[in-house]
Amino acid sequence: MEMFYSSVITELVNSSISFLFAKFKKETTATVQEDLQLLRRLLMRSDTIVEEADRRRVSNPDMLQQLKALRDKAYRGYYVLDTVRCRALLEGGSRGGEDKEEPAKRLTFALSRFNPAKRVRFPSGGDSEPTTVALNDASPRELHQMVCSLQAMIDGMDEFVVLLMSCPPLYRQPYSVHLSLDRCMFGRHMEKETVMEFLLNNTEPPPSDAVNLGVLPIIGPTHIGKSTLVEHVCHDEKVRNHFSLISIYSGDDLKDETKATFREKCVIKHQNNQAIEKRLLVVIELIADVDEEAWERLYSCERSMPQGSKMIITSRSEKIARFGTTEPLRLKPLPVEAYWYLFKTVAFGSDDPGHHPKLASIALEMVDAMQGSFIFASMGGDLLRANFDTRTWSRVLTRLRQYLQKNASLIGEYPDDVNVKDYPRVTWSVIKEKPDKYFMLHDIYQRGSAHGEVPQISLLDLLAGRAQPSGKYEILFLKSRIPPYFNYICTCEIRDM
Repeated sequence: MEMFYSSVITELVNSSISFLFAKFKKETTATVQEDLQLLRRLLMRSDTIVEEADRRRVSNPDMLQQLKALRDKAYRGYYVLDTVRCRALLEGGSRGGEDKEEPAKRLTFALSRFNPAKRVRFPSGGDSEPTTVALNDASPRELHQMVCSLQAMIDGMDEFVVLLMSCPPLYRQPYSVHLSLDRCMFGRHMEKETVMEFLLNNTEPPPSDAVNLGVLPIIGPTHIGKSTLVEHVCHDEKVRNHFSLISIYSGDDLKDETKATFREKCVIKHQNNQAIEKRLLVVIELIADVDEEAWERLYSCERSMPQGSKMIITSRSEKIARFGTTEPLRLKPLPVEAYWYLFKTVAFGSDDPGHHPKLASIALEMVDAMQGSFIFASMGGDLLRANFDTRTWSRVLTRLRQYLQKNASLIGEYPDDVNVKDYPRVTWSVIKEKPDKYFMLHDIYQRGSAHGEVPQISLLDLLAGRAQPSGKYEILFLKSRIPPYFNYICTCEIRDM
């Protein structure tokens, strides 16, 4: 009899616990769904504010800071939204339109604390930096905090919206976000305004001061967008009206340059003969470091430029900071949330990643692996959009990891962080199931759009298997679709695996 009572009580306890867990799970699921729906609506509202701001010339520093904070919060919101939806859809079964093959190889996208590629950043509250939290460990409360944080920010934008309506309008942006991101500079709004403020500031040092030429150093690793930023600033109407002449010098260094040879090699980007005041803007784009003696020799010659003239110097080297008359501007890779927004727009076009959860899960892992590479966002996005199926995307992800591991073992660093002239990169086809050749990429350099024809075969052709050449020759590494429209050329040597 005691055993009977014990089994009955045990069964009742188990049933009660199961009921409570089921009820809690149901309530939690309902709460999460409500938060996700609210997050979608809040993101639509934030997009409306940001798009309207992009159509207007906002010059107030406080408004620009507020706009940057809203952009950053929206990027985090999209990152959380897409990741949570992706996991939920994969756990509940795939939706239509996906590749049904290879069920054993399906990506479960179970976000784990042990895999940094599978983490979501939730804001920790206030204005502090976001903390990285594994999604499996993230409670509905943390998702709710993301919603509350974005809602509080949007609720505090009423005064911003009123002031925004008084800002003068710019030209109309394209309606399609996909077309807009494909043809414009992304994620450098505050950096552009920093450069603009430096250039348009007419405050000059006293005549007795030894320095009368403002110099702004811009520092950043290769392919981070230094030339693109400068090109967009120089193309701005206010800058072109402010300076009578804008010229650019590009080279490895200034070691052998004299005043005459330097000015001879400068390319005129804009000339304003109607300008009342004769101010000059000289941009120096360098690859290597600057010799102290060479800089002093050049700077002493250029100091005689008209009052109000400015100089910008860009380089990968941190050492150019010592030549600035103001704080240097350091360009860094995009945060993972902003990079995800860019990459998903290029890879999915106008399609919603939520309709393709398996593809979205693969894309999220690519985003984490590539550490904000603009080259991969452009080249990889084109490749994925042209091969829109799970098997190909999985193969591209596998090849991408192999590429990073192989080059990191050869170079000792992340492939895009080193001087590519000193280290060849090794890659191979990402489309073929079993590549039979690999490509050695040497001496990647940039060539302006006006400097002759570009090679017929591109790296994208080799990666996609559209070309089957052999030997050693020049290929088009990448062609930029935004100013300054550089063509990146490299020597490619094809070898058998």
